Amino acid sequence: MQKINKQYKLLNMDTEIKKYLPRAEENVNLANYSTFGIGGTARYFFNAKNKNEFKGAINAALAAKIPFLIFGGASNTLISDGNFPGLVIVIKGMPEEKDFAPIETEKDCFIVEADAGWPLFFLTQSAGNNALSGMEWAIGIPGTVGGAINGNAGAYGEEMGNVVEEVEVMKIINGKSEEKKFSKADCEFGYRTSIFKKDASLIILSARIKLKRGDAEKIKEEMKDRLSARMAKHPKGFSAGSVFKNYSGSVDEEVIKKYPELEQFVAKGTVPAAFLIDNCGLKGKSIGGAVISEEHANFIVNKGSASFADVVSLINIIKEKVEKKYKIKLEEEIKYLLF
Repeated sequence: MQKINKQYKLLNMDTEIKKYLPRAEENVNLANYSTFGIGGTARYFFNAKNKNEFKGAINAALAAKIPFLIFGGASNTLISDGNFPGLVIVIKGMPEEKDFAPIETEKDCFIVEADAGWPLFFLTQSAGNNALSGMEWAIGIPGTVGGAINGNAGAYGEEMGNVVEEVEVMKIINGKSEEKKFSKADCEFGYRTSIFKKDASLIILSARIKLKRGDAEKIKEEMKDRLSARMAKHPKGFSAGSVFKNYSGSVDEEVIKKYPELEQFVAKGTVPAAFLIDNCGLKGKSIGGAVISEEHANFIVNKGSASFADVVSLINIIKEKVEKKYKIKLEEEIKYLLF
């Protein structure tokens, strides 16, 4: 967990933020902007509807010399329930259909310029509507394009890094912004990670997404099947999706002998986190308003009154129980915003 830096000097923050960003709202409840339904209060808040507003808000915060933090759909994020004294910038806006403008760069290959704040479902559905293949796996995944790139979101053996051609980035250096272009290799995509997840000074502005011409009916059918499968197995209610990454490291041979049910997964190279949590008997375990889902053990659900501490306590219990039983250290897939 990385804490937001609170060390800043500002004689009159009210005057400064209104000067540089007059549309900023005050004292906004961040729980309303998180799929977990958990979050404290932002002293100042700005919802950037497009890339230009997003860049303007970041530069306003830099000019005003106030602390700021950024998120998109917050669909894979656990937000502190404290009070953030600076500016929270959310990059999320609904584009128009005309904004999805694929350009053919080579035979049957198309590039789409997608803002970081586009809802992922807009990119996915628009691709399908235009008979372009490459995003079928993402149907039903919440969040934004920027967030999906940051965490290299994936499903069914596919991931965001497979379709990213280039990412437009704003890098914050010594209180100033500098725009850069990152190639696919520069992004350092890995299992549910990227250079952007590791380096908070790199802010995603937009991306070039590479798609291929496909069969319209096959694309729609695959999307329908994927969406049905997702809805059938994923719990309803407030959550941040999968809490932990699936485990792909080595497993102690003595542990496999003791728990032979592990062997089938070890042979495939990945042990599902949900399997480990379920077999530790943790489904239904609750603390305060948070519960480990009975439907999918890798989901923690907010029953309506969960606090940040409730969820963290459950996460710690899961990690302790799984490590004690299987000698496996689970790693969080969700991100923390602490302040």
